Amino acid sequence: MMALVWLIDILVIAIKVLGGRTKVNPVLRLGLWLAVLSAAAAGIAALGFGLVLLEQELSGGA
Repeated sequence: MMALVWLIDILVIAIKVLGGRTKVNPVLRLGLWLAVLSAAAAGIAALGFGLVLLEQELSGGA
């Protein structure tokens, strides 16, 4: 349960950094934005791949 509290705390800190409320090195902020955008792109790609696999499975597979 304590690990969940730590994860939420880290998420709040990251959101403050991304939003500009916490003053940090601009390189750190840029790197954090790149990490967020890369994770979003990877999630969209995984979702698309899963949909393609589902379509192949439902159509009889090839």
